Amino acid sequence: MTSETPAGKGVRMPRSVEDLNVVWEWDDAEGMQVRLAGYQPRDEYLRDRAERIGQLSEALALHQGVDLFEIGSGEGVMARELAPRVNSLLCADVSQSFLDKTRATCAGVPNVEYHHIRNDYLAGLPDASFDAGFALNVFIHLNAFEVFLYLREIRRVLRPGGRFLFNYLDFGDVTRPQFHEYVASYPGAHPVAVKGFMSWLGSDVVGKLAAEAGLTPVPGSLVDQGGVCFLTLRRDEEEGASA
Repeated sequence: MTSETPAGKGVRMPRSVEDLNVVWEWDDAEGMQVRLAGYQPRDEYLRDRAERIGQLSEALALHQGVDLFEIGSGEGVMARELAPRVNSLLCADVSQSFLDKTRATCAGVPNVEYHHIRNDYLAGLPDASFDAGFALNVFIHLNAFEVFLYLREIRRVLRPGGRFLFNYLDFGDVTRPQFHEYVASYPGAHPVAVKGFMSWLGSDVVGKLAAEAGLTPVPGSLVDQGGVCFLTLRRDEEEGASA
């Protein structure tokens, strides 16, 4: 069964949410960059990634004993820089194209492993196996159901006291114009294309989803950069555990 996209090309109708993740597959450098950062210039994108290394290291208290995971490893530039700072790093992505690129970027780095996310939202990973995790420019594309499914699994795979840093969108000076651009293109958009749209859940909804999943915001960790919000969550110690 096929359906005509707005561009007029026949594609197989998606049978599940997993099928929509084809939007993150690519076959050339331009396609890769668009999926990484939209139309942000590549040098600006790489500079931002480099600046995030320090933010992540501090927020997640990274050190040589930490087992770390990344959701949405992209081309692997963060993984390559962070792997030498930790004990182990698992790179997870819904895109096989990006996972292959991460393997190439991190070739020769011995403590990096890889996981292809399908409809399991990390369900295939062992309980309490990580000290920290992060996702940059991933949750900005997820709806409330997907955010909850991820956060629930993140709590499960984190050890007590473990932390997870991610970003999401609220309304602000930076994000409001982008919201209206998506509004203009939404009518008639193909479901696969919509899967790649940004999502404005806002801090209130994200906070409630985190609480529902059993995660607690780290006090003072919320950073709002014109509507692009960065937040660190924590899996609290188990009841009865010593502080």
